Amino acid sequence: MCGVIGLLYESPQPHLGRVASDLLRTLEYRGYDSTGGAIQGEGEEVDLRKGVGAPSVLVESLGIIRKSGQVFAGQVRWATFGAVDETNAQPHVVRCKRYLYGAHNGNVTNSDPLKAWLQEEGHRVLSDNDGEMVVHTIEHFFALGMESAISATGDASVERDPAVRRQTMRNAIARASALKLVGSFAAVMCDPVTRTVWAIKRGSSLYVGVGEDGEAVQGGRFGIASSDLSSVLKLTRAVVPIVEGEFVEMRPDAEFGVAIDAYGIRRDGEDAFAVALEREPSRSRLRAADIALMPPFETFMEQEIAAQEGTVAAVVDLFAGGSAAARGLAPAIDRLGRGKLERLATEWDALRDEVDDSRLRERLAALLADPTARDLGAAMRGVEHEVGRGDGFFGEVSAICRDEVALHTTRALAALDERLDATTWLAAADAFVEAARQTAASGRTVHVICCGSSYHAARAGAMFWNELAGIPLRCSLPGEFRGEQQSALRDGDLVVAVSQSGETKDLIDILNDIITSGLQIRRVALVNNINSTLAQEKAEIVLPLRCGPEIAVPATKSFMNQLAVFYGLACRLGRAVGADAARLDDAESRFVALPALLRATVAETAEAVEEAARLLYLRPSVHILATRMWAVAKEGALKIREVVLNHTEGYEASEFKHGPNTILGRNTLYGPEQIAALLRAIGERIEAAGAGADDAELDARGALQLARAVVDRALHAEADFAVQGRARALLDEVADRGAMLEGLDADYPLIYSTGPDARDVALTISQINTHKIRRSMSILIAEPNAALRQAIGKPPADNPNYRSVYLELPRTEDTLMVVFTSTIVLQRLALRMSEQKAAWLDRVGVREHGVHPDVPKNVSKSITVD
Repeated sequence: MCGVIGLLYESPQPHLGRVASDLLRTLEYRGYDSTGGAIQGEGEEVDLRKGVGAPSVLVESLGIIRKSGQVFAGQVRWATFGAVDETNAQPHVVRCKRYLYGAHNGNVTNSDPLKAWLQEEGHRVLSDNDGEMVVHTIEHFFALGMESAISATGDASVERDPAVRRQTMRNAIARASALKLVGSFAAVMCDPVTRTVWAIKRGSSLYVGVGEDGEAVQGGRFGIASSDLSSVLKLTRAVVPIVEGEFVEMRPDAEFGVAIDAYGIRRDGEDAFAVALEREPSRSRLRAADIALMPPFETFMEQEIAAQEGTVAAVVDLFAGGSAAARGLAPAIDRLGRGKLERLATEWDALRDEVDDSRLRERLAALLADPTARDLGAAMRGVEHEVGRGDGFFGEVSAICRDEVALHTTRALAALDERLDATTWLAAADAFVEAARQTAASGRTVHVICCGSSYHAARAGAMFWNELAGIPLRCSLPGEFRGEQQSALRDGDLVVAVSQSGETKDLIDILNDIITSGLQIRRVALVNNINSTLAQEKAEIVLPLRCGPEIAVPATKSFMNQLAVFYGLACRLGRAVGADAARLDDAESRFVALPALLRATVAETAEAVEEAARLLYLRPSVHILATRMWAVAKEGALKIREVVLNHTEGYEASEFKHGPNTILGRNTLYGPEQIAALLRAIGERIEAAGAGADDAELDARGALQLARAVVDRALHAEADFAVQGRARALLDEVADRGAMLEGLDADYPLIYSTGPDARDVALTISQINTHKIRRSMSILIAEPNAALRQAIGKPPADNPNYRSVYLELPRTEDTLMVVFTSTIVLQRLALRMSEQKAAWLDRVGVREHGVHPDVPKNVSKSITVD
């Protein structure tokens, strides 16, 4: 949550503001409570512009987009410490003891004690924002260091010495981080004297890149640091690796344009200092196109839901050992010898790290001329050519090929790389499966710890493992785990952490606890971001989700890939423990067909999804009841809550009758449609009263009082109406309270989801019939079933206005497949409800309503604070 940017050009650029604005908009999903930027041009003065609101609006209104300059420090805020106001917005410029500016992303949990300490030390702290505490704390140690340098040399001119200032700042960052700042954050700090930018990674995501801007007038080389990889990739593919506890320094340089150096932090008793590290940039496997919104899609959520057929296919390919092309090349791989081919694969992989395009072409030409590579290319002629699913690098290098031989060889090298990559991925999957088998065999527990959508995916995974392998998963939220499981951990347990970002703070804290416990517990991470803290530092086995970058805040394709990975693992584990072979044969064949099933589901339910969305998008509250599929209900409810902002709850269907069903019948949850019906009824009564005003001999004032009395009678049960005599008689005649309030009554919407199992169908039919006679609207997500259709379609005898929609899934006769198909239907339903509600709110003039499929209010993609 929150997002920071540090951008440094080798010389001032007229379009810096436009570049910076685009980067801020890219980070909007991380925060939109406030937006700010500090821009520095040729002099040392900094132009600070910040305000309350989202970057999509404020980059224009604040004028950031029109600014020129050389250095930019920017931030988008999802507020934690400090009110949502301009004072607490970031960046912060400080001049108490030295002149610095910067911003942060994350949480400094000792912010209040720090503020008191800083004030005692003579700092003028303007806000309650922990980002300001970060800047002041680093400023404090920087000032101490500079005063020490001046004292040691007896020369005040060292104050302006760039080398002295940079070294002093490095140690100031080390001391502040190690000695004072508590929490998880990433920060950008800038020295206006030397135009140097430091980017600090302390528990929150941070990415660093270097490149050259083709639009620059001159001196277009730059360095960039950002909380988000997608913003870095907008400008460059050359990324500099940085891990927890490190920071980088970006400075103008005569030789390189912008030099980037990395540093670690070494604690030495009561002191700390910076230690130089060796870091070289490498080429990211992602491209800017991988994170762009592409036609015909209008939102990233829509694009990412549509991408699920492909992302799930990538998981299916991994479990199969690679794509059809990669598997088809296997005989040639065996014939040519693994040793030679691993050398080719190493050279191919090294091309990915080549950041200079001309050098990339040279090295590719040399590799394509290799005799073994050409032999492999010849073998590729007889193999299906679908390779590099989702691999942008393959697209880059194949575009360079000038003849058919080079193209076949490139395809073969990509297929070889994919085959070896799948082998590595499967080795990790099998290590996980074996660890789970051993854990279960020894009577120990497989714990799965995760948050949000990942938790729902784990609960679905528990269903897959139960059905296909007969092995239980104990799924817990981090807080639940601390409260109910952590003290019961024993040697031999297995802990699985599931996170799209790999940066979820409360999950990382649990892993830290387990690591420091000294218990012999293996740790597995299922993550999408393999460069994350969980993947790089906390897990022994890492299984990438391979769904590509997910830009929309609500999880869709990452959730679906989590389901797919858990399902594939369940099949593999079932084989390992000797589960029913025929059942596993069927499950594996269904898994292979899953991408096509998702495509068919979207196509076959499109009209019904649209109809259901029209019925539901203005309803203030909804319940989703999934028979035996708790995870489907919870994830579907979360999607609607996130992007529609309508209260939605998900339950295992049978649990609804244990209390939550009190919501049915007459209730006090009124949405816009019900309020509109009430207002229409009041208006009709006022009109009727006006028509009778002459007969009641009422003047204009009396008629106005009568109209007010009509409103009072509708809305105030104990009102003492200010009309008497004939006016009171007219009021009693035209304004019956019960009749006016009838419009507030509306059937409560229930969404049912069930698999085709006969017992589940029977339970769902019972629930539909029980609830619809208590005034519920019925939306059903299920495979074709005549009894279900009869139950949902038949209106109660006393409710001619009863409405129902049957979202009919493709027939599989397999409940585990319905977990996937009903999930994508609920994702599509939430999307269309969000779009329809946002359009309605826009039409009626509601501002800043926060309904948006990609960036709903108050929600952040990666929760990196407590």
